[in-house]
Amino acid sequence: MRDHLDLNHAYEILGLEPGASPAQVKRAYRQLVKIWHPDRFLDQEQKQEAEEKIKSINAAYNKLKSESLSEPPISENPSSSSPPNPTKISVNRWDAETFYTWGVENATEGRYEEAIADFTHAIRLNPHYIDAYKYRGLVCSQLGYEYRAASDLNKAAQIEQELRNPDAARSSRSARPGSKPKPLVERFCQRIKSLLRLNRR
Repeated sequence: MRDHLDLNHAYEILGLEPGASPAQVKRAYRQLVKIWHPDRFLDQEQKQEAEEKIKSINAAYNKLKSESLSEPPISENPSSSSPPNPTKISVNRWDAETFYTWGVENATEGRYEEAIADFTHAIRLNPHYIDAYKYRGLVCSQLGYEYRAASDLNKAAQIEQELRNPDAARSSRSARPGSKPKPLVERFCQRIKSLLRLNRR
């Protein structure tokens, strides 16, 4: 499907204008995945429609991703007279956001082990990537790895707490490491478990 997809049609599927930046492509992709994730639908017909929609969203995203990677690098000569072309953007290295997006894509397709590997890579590149911890925790919970899921969700909550109140987080860490209560994490775990129960019905 991906190979037969026209570039302009790929932009259209993601609701973008041709020549959108890789960041815009990623953002649009992530928003559409949240909207059309099949697990959000209980009705079998709607779920099937969402699966088809996700397939075309993934195909469009992969097409645009492969196009941006196959483009030749932009000339480093600043005195070049040719005007800059927004579609000629090369990605010289994978960043945490890229691996996170791939993780979401793999999770959506049911490739949970690959998704965990992608989220792990994103976290290695950015140890404070809260969404990557949360999503990896959700995927681990789907696979029944409750300890790993709780660990990731605890870490996400800890980072969020540190970002909100860095001084308090530092002092509590130095006073009694690893012993602070995590009611926020417990609430988050409960919410995920209730969502998973709904999806299994």
